[in-house]
Amino acid sequence: MRCTYRALGAGLISCVVSGHSLAATYPLDTDVLPSGVPLQFPSATVETPPLDWSDTLLGDVWGVRKWMNHYGLRLNIQDAEELWGVASGGRKQGASYDGATAISLTFDPTRLTGLKYGLFNISALQLRGRSATTDNIGAINPVSGYDSPRTTRLFELWYGQGFLGNRLDVRVGAMDLDTEFLVSQNASLFLNGSFGWPIAPSSNLYSGGPSWPYSTPGVRFRYNPIYPLTFMAAVSDDNPTGGPFFKPDDSPPGDLSGTHFNTSNGALIIFETQLLVDAGMLLNHSHHALPGTWKIGGFYDTASFPDPRYASNHLPLTAPGASASPLYHTGNWMLYGVFDQTFWRLEKDSPKAASFFIRVTGNDDIRNTLTLGTEAGLTFHGLIPARPDDVLGLAWGTAFYGHRARMAEQDSLRYTGQADSRTQAEQHLELTWQAPVTPYMMVQPDFQYFWNINSGSPDSETGHRIPNAAILGLNVTTTF
Repeated sequence: MRCTYRALGAGLISCVVSGHSLAATYPLDTDVLPSGVPLQFPSATVETPPLDWSDTLLGDVWGVRKWMNHYGLRLNIQDAEELWGVASGGRKQGASYDGATAISLTFDPTRLTGLKYGLFNISALQLRGRSATTDNIGAINPVSGYDSPRTTRLFELWYGQGFLGNRLDVRVGAMDLDTEFLVSQNASLFLNGSFGWPIAPSSNLYSGGPSWPYSTPGVRFRYNPIYPLTFMAAVSDDNPTGGPFFKPDDSPPGDLSGTHFNTSNGALIIFETQLLVDAGMLLNHSHHALPGTWKIGGFYDTASFPDPRYASNHLPLTAPGASASPLYHTGNWMLYGVFDQTFWRLEKDSPKAASFFIRVTGNDDIRNTLTLGTEAGLTFHGLIPARPDDVLGLAWGTAFYGHRARMAEQDSLRYTGQADSRTQAEQHLELTWQAPVTPYMMVQPDFQYFWNINSGSPDSETGHRIPNAAILGLNVTTTF
């Protein structure tokens, strides 16, 4: 199935489906990957995953996959292996390993029941290895999206149904919202975890919110009134592990199985509007396809959140007589914008192209420590001769502390004579090269540089500020 596009004017594009309506939102195989996602060449076409399995290591498995597809079943297995080495700086130099195996199974009931536009999805994860970020770097931003607690867990479990000729798609079940919301397609190329689910919501929400590798029960709506425009909204639980906001460092991370389906904390209500744009038409270069996706959105969380400066008796947290617990405020919110845009293409059918992404998040300083986050980067397709499918990327990201968090530092200096944190913005730069070795194997060498690590706070073990760190990495992702 292919979706071709025609001009609507003002740089907007409309989708014309050949043969039949778009199927109920079909999850891509890469939806279970948090980072280092294979980045396709920028195109205004929409395609379902291939059914010939030529881009998988095991192929048709002696006809098993063809037989499963006859009954509406589709199985996908992906494995990611990573090596990380801190070349200089950080908490200590050295190498570490992490890895993940993801298995997903979908069932389209059309073949057996005749029910159109329905889809059942279940997936699981096996996570292993050590945390290079915690052990060797000491940073706030995880060096990898796979830098997660070791476990074997249920990932997602949901049913989706299309209505109104499939212009409205509804999902119900346990979902990871960062596969659809707050996502930058170009940013997903990079390995640093903050280019997936940003560091601001990861730090400001309970358990980091419903983001990889966690899911929460909820319902998601996706509506296409016209195909350049998409409205999305979801309501889900806000605390995937069910733990407290402040978790002791030596305590377990909560629900590691993914089967507890916590609903006791608060509700996260998130919305997003997406617009497809062809910049080539805006620039009067209609023979050059320069596709882009512009998104604006936000969320509201109904739970209670701690004040970064004041205790429950309204004194500064470090002041004499302050209560041990912080002051809690009901509700929390965040707004965001995500812009993916191809801005250069050698010619219409050339494999050479360049794109950029910008993502900005913002929230208040009364309930949040980090109040402004931003990531930006460039991706280049086909710049290396004889390697048209390779992608080079350069990106930077950071998040800034709010006024109350900075004043809390001044309170600490005033009442205790020392600061718990210097509240400087930790920043990271990443240079990456994604190189397909075979249709089913992707090799991605990576370089990252961190400065103002852990906001300039002293290391808990040495008492000294953590030096800026240079990190080398290698990701190998295989699709079975």
